[in-house]
Amino acid sequence: MQRPGPRCFFGFIAVALLYITIEGVTVHLSRANPGAHDVENRAWVATGRSWVDRQMCRWFELCGTQHMLFTSGWTWREGRDDDPPRSPGFVPFWDSGTEDPDKWSQREKVLREIPDYVFAHAPYVHLFSGEEFWPSDIGEHLAHISPNLNYTLIKGVEDECNLTRLDELNTIPNSKHGRFVYLQSDDNVEEHPSWLTSDHNIPSPPRSRLDLGPDDAWPGKDESEYDDTRPEQQKVLMNHEEKAGTQDADSTSLGDPIPSTNGRCGGNSGFTCEGSSFGQCCSIHGWCGRADLYCDTYCDPLHGICKDLVHPPPETPKMDLRKRGTESRAAQARQHSFGKSNAPAILVVVKKGNGTVDAFWFFFYSFNQGQKVLNIRFGNHVGDWEHTLVRFHDGKPESVFFSEHDFGSAYTWEAVEKYLPNPDGSDTMLGTLSNATIAAVAKRPVTYSAFGSHAMYPTPGLHPYILPFGLLHDQTDRGPLWDPTLNVKSFTYDSHNRTVRASTLNPRAPTGWFDYAGRWGDKYYPLSDPRQYRIAGQYHYVDGPTGPKFKRLGREEVCQKKGT
Repeated sequence: MQRPGPRCFFGFIAVALLYITIEGVTVHLSRANPGAHDVENRAWVATGRSWVDRQMCRWFELCGTQHMLFTSGWTWREGRDDDPPRSPGFVPFWDSGTEDPDKWSQREKVLREIPDYVFAHAPYVHLFSGEEFWPSDIGEHLAHISPNLNYTLIKGVEDECNLTRLDELNTIPNSKHGRFVYLQSDDNVEEHPSWLTSDHNIPSPPRSRLDLGPDDAWPGKDESEYDDTRPEQQKVLMNHEEKAGTQDADSTSLGDPIPSTNGRCGGNSGFTCEGSSFGQCCSIHGWCGRADLYCDTYCDPLHGICKDLVHPPPETPKMDLRKRGTESRAAQARQHSFGKSNAPAILVVVKKGNGTVDAFWFFFYSFNQGQKVLNIRFGNHVGDWEHTLVRFHDGKPESVFFSEHDFGSAYTWEAVEKYLPNPDGSDTMLGTLSNATIAAVAKRPVTYSAFGSHAMYPTPGLHPYILPFGLLHDQTDRGPLWDPTLNVKSFTYDSHNRTVRASTLNPRAPTGWFDYAGRWGDKYYPLSDPRQYRIAGQYHYVDGPTGPKFKRLGREEVCQKKGT
């Protein structure tokens, strides 16, 4: 994690000092009758180890500034030295429900059914190509936490820290029905333990040429399939077809893409545009080039270099995205499931009546990396729940909601991009934004997960919010494609009596975790913690989030908060 430097720090202070001084003094003098929040804030400030730091915090809202300059204190070792053994896939956690599906009545089964149209219109998710904190399994997450009542460890509740009994933490005395319970990480998160980064859950990449078994068809041999708008590349492709077929078998023995020799890239071509004479950028249409058509909106960052409006081109994606061991080609073909993550997505279907059905697709990450303002990072937190909602009326998709931080945006169904698997059998998707002819048949919307924050957006690119001039922004691109339907745990929810049910697709899935009312991560660290600072009211580390039950599942409008 990049640390803020002294120059950026003092630049930030110079810009904000006047505002902070006026605001801090005004707030300080106006609190003659402090409320609960003020009392907690004063207790937080009192944890500071330096008298100067405490006074700077009280009067000028400059809290923990020395922590920003001396970041070596962020990486001390606390808690367990080694991660406990990880159960493969955590299957026992997801098969530990206490209900007996054999005793369900027909009416009960109907209440647990997921309509087919929900899966027919399920979203695809493009994760960011340079992501550092990937999708996580909540079962694995619970294996690395200890429940705290605010900052105090709750002892003797080890048996409740699982998917089946997590809701029993709501009964902890003085916890306000669980609202003051935090799932505190056992490791120092600045050390980036493997359960936090979760790179073992990166969705499986597209097949390369050598991933195909001997009986698999290799599309692209038919001249009629080539793009007639690129005659010069079509000619090169035809001239090099036989030569490339021989060369690739020797050059990509481990399935790694090689620089394109014929202008083709991505999908299952076995080629990347990096180092290719045809251009460094790979478009989602499968061609290398140099213009914005290849390097901007329609750029595939896994098979070439994409244009970055803020930073230099991202480093080559992790090898996990391109190489999956040294298995034989036949073994790889049998195991392949393009877009599948080891971390399950969570589907919650809510029937609202009058033909309205909401399908909430929840995505969990063990860590949210906050955004930078003038190279100073704010808003880190352990645990991160994001969601995309598809609303149906009489079985037809009507609108889509994308969660973004504490807010979000909604679009009509017709407005969002959708994907259709390529009929030629390759792993290249056809998108409605680039191919208008498939708009009538493409059924699954595309959502983009932002770098670090995992906020959901309908398009790739930069997404400024809150602060002017783009000082605070998210960034999305066409990184690894996640198909949540390939590994999903589904539930139905009655928003009137607040009852959750495991669906008939996974009848023994536990539900106790769903009713847990506390936070899925650490409480914002005290001022005495060397990882914590606060500038103008903005913390480096904030509270972890609440779970899906508290995302207004019973909302009338499609937006999460009030408004259209």
